[in-house]
Amino acid sequence: MQDIKYDYVITLAKLLLKGAKDNFIEFTSTDVGIEINKSQQAASKIILELQEMKYVERVKKGHGYMIRVTEEGLSFVKKMSDYLNLAVYSSPGNIHFNGILVSGMGEGKYYMSLEGYRKQFEKKIGYIPYPGTLNIKMIDSLSLENREKIECFRYQFIDGFSDSERTYGWVKCYPTTLNGDENIQSDLLILERTHHDKNMLEIIAPVNIKQVLHLKNGDNVKVTLQNSKRRTESYIIN
Repeated sequence: MQDIKYDYVITLAKLLLKGAKDNFIEFTSTDVGIEINKSQQAASKIILELQEMKYVERVKKGHGYMIRVTEEGLSFVKKMSDYLNLAVYSSPGNIHFNGILVSGMGEGKYYMSLEGYRKQFEKKIGYIPYPGTLNIKMIDSLSLENREKIECFRYQFIDGFSDSERTYGWVKCYPTTLNGDENIQSDLLILERTHHDKNMLEIIAPVNIKQVLHLKNGDNVKVTLQNSKRRTESYIIN
């Protein structure tokens, strides 16, 4: 679960309003403190934390620094904006993805078998996934547009872990419905590390979805994320 400080959001917003989206600007920690009603020391700490997160970039100029918001920082602000807009203006509803079933690279079966993931899946989403993922390639512009809205939905967070060989990334699980079938529990995965492009969706379930829904490669699949199925908060804002 991502821990987000209110001060991060406000500081980035203030910097963007001052023109730090496309250019480095002169904006000291004292200036930031005045804008967000914090001491210079507190503002300096916030800026350093944002820099560590790669949300801002600073360059030396004389005795001070120039600062700008990075692409990562801008993306973060946009996601928060989408999340807040959804909370304020949207009634409970769904977003849909239309795609075709394609073959994966075989990695899903391996990762779903790892004990570090299996235990967390069982505890946090209520089932141990069938080995492998259902890979769905989105086929229309609206589905690709909706892909950017996924982060606005709540999810269950599966922690990354390490073993004697390597480190494995975190996983976010978003409860879904496939082809309108409410009887099959399934989750869309957002992975910290993946070889897939953003036009690919990876789905898990406690059963072999292909067999249960009688699917084969090339078949159309409709994936639905429902607000009513949200599990936990996507963000905690301090």
